[in-house]
Amino acid sequence: MLAAAGLTAAHAPRMLRHVRVKLTVAAVAAAVLAALATGAAASAPRLQHGASQGIRVDVYAPGTALFDLRHAGRTAHRLLTRPRGLTFGCLHAHFAHGVWRTAEYTLSGRFTRRLRFRWHRVVAPYDGCELGGLYGHRWDDAFGTRNAVEIWLTPNGRHFFNDRAAARDLAYFVRSGRVQRIRLSADPLPGLQAFARRYPGRIVQVPSSRTRVAKDVIGFWVGQRTIVFTVTSSTRRRFFVVARRGSYRLPVKNLGDLAFVF
Repeated sequence: MLAAAGLTAAHAPRMLRHVRVKLTVAAVAAAVLAALATGAAASAPRLQHGASQGIRVDVYAPGTALFDLRHAGRTAHRLLTRPRGLTFGCLHAHFAHGVWRTAEYTLSGRFTRRLRFRWHRVVAPYDGCELGGLYGHRWDDAFGTRNAVEIWLTPNGRHFFNDRAAARDLAYFVRSGRVQRIRLSADPLPGLQAFARRYPGRIVQVPSSRTRVAKDVIGFWVGQRTIVFTVTSSTRRRFFVVARRGSYRLPVKNLGDLAFVF
């Protein structure tokens, strides 16, 4: 290979030194840029601080968030280092008239020691910041209903994350292929009852369309024209989806911006 390039073995040490120098310069440059970005944020007033699963976030005025991933826990590290990368960002959450309205700002990236979040014209304080892995979700899968790392920064943010986890559980269930087939059937009750027998204590039939179920339980009620699915968050809020029998229509639901269901 060296001969084909017109070189001899004597050139190899110099070539290797040259490559090492180039790599070292690149590494130093990257470290300097990261330090400058961190220093610029740190020179502004720190507004908020939070941590979860070994990952810390510091929020600086007007809205920069610095994530420190150096001490990420085992589960967080496994979910955030998957081949497709990760997402990270912060959010504002507002609860009014029985529903959550949110503004979530998210960037994509790769797992590294530190991540810097900044969104044009978006200012702190935030209600929470989070990191998520890029993987799909199904009901009752191994990934759960929370993002890989959720860091609440206000009591409002804590309630939002808890409510969103419950609402996602309901949404994943209602939009699963099996439940959709049951909804379209002429008589959905036997299919849902069979589903409940398969997941005892996890899915239950309730006596009324307004019945409140326990946390981590999905309840269903079948009427003449509609089916009601419901869950209860750890905050004690009740979430529900009303489905029209024999169709994909969902005429009433109170999930707000917490989860998408169809």
